[in-house]
Amino acid sequence: MLFSILLERIAIMALLMAVGVYLSRKGFLSEQGSRDLGAILLRIIIPCVIIKSYITEYSHQRLLELGLSALLALISYVVAMLLSYLVFGQRRRLENFAAAFCNAGFIGIPLVQAVVGQEGVFYIAASVALLNLFQWTYGVYIMTGRKDTISPKAIARNPVVISIVIGVALFLSRISLPGILTSTLGYVADMNTPVAMILMGTYLARLPARRMLDRRAVGCVLMRLVVIPAAVGLVFWLMPVDNLPLMTAVFLTAATPVGANICVFAQQYRCDYEFSVVTVCLSTVLSVITVPAMVFLAQTAFSHPYF
Repeated sequence: MLFSILLERIAIMALLMAVGVYLSRKGFLSEQGSRDLGAILLRIIIPCVIIKSYITEYSHQRLLELGLSALLALISYVVAMLLSYLVFGQRRRLENFAAAFCNAGFIGIPLVQAVVGQEGVFYIAASVALLNLFQWTYGVYIMTGRKDTISPKAIARNPVVISIVIGVALFLSRISLPGILTSTLGYVADMNTPVAMILMGTYLARLPARRMLDRRAVGCVLMRLVVIPAAVGLVFWLMPVDNLPLMTAVFLTAATPVGANICVFAQQYRCDYEFSVVTVCLSTVLSVITVPAMVFLAQTAFSHPYF
């Protein structure tokens, strides 16, 4: 089942990227136009995705699960960012970013639904939110070297931070938004995957074929798909957590390939977005092999906890 889901996700990504390739090569979407569309994705669409993920029925049990899932997600990202920094440092900025940040949304959500069930989507809401928060702060710092991107003032004005605060406030206050607002949020949030993949297609259209054989990409892809998930799985295995579905759901996001948003960030901050496209494409294809293997190992290990 996992194999077929991953193949389906890859096929959808390929078709959406083909649209981007067509728009770029026909001149319908210029480089400046794709940069503007990327800004819309980062500053409007992704915040709507985060807010929507928190619009769910409140209960004390859900609050506890939200806190635990947020803690596990935080641990997984700290492990990923630490290992990426130790291996790549600031000299190899894009490899650092690519290895540290996964595709928790487009690939992670359907995988979690298949393995854990619909309930698993709520478990990874915090993971999706934290992913975008760290990309917008630590990730931007890694790409630019600018420490002001992680200052308290910059974080407070960050659209992702604002959307997390709004989402958590809606969840805790149990406020029911009018249907028109919920529907609008849903429509904008649903644009996330199509816009991200179409943008990646425009980058791919400008990518010389020889770049797809870039040896630099192999190391960070192996870090993202094998080393980091294995390290996260080991840490989870050592933790006294008895909620197997929740732990499995968060771990699954840590095992997903390089997130497509790296391409948008790379273009926005004038980095080598061609290389970022290679890391996304290569890691996504190889994930057909690595993700099922990681899921099998995790389910075996988590069902026989250390404690």
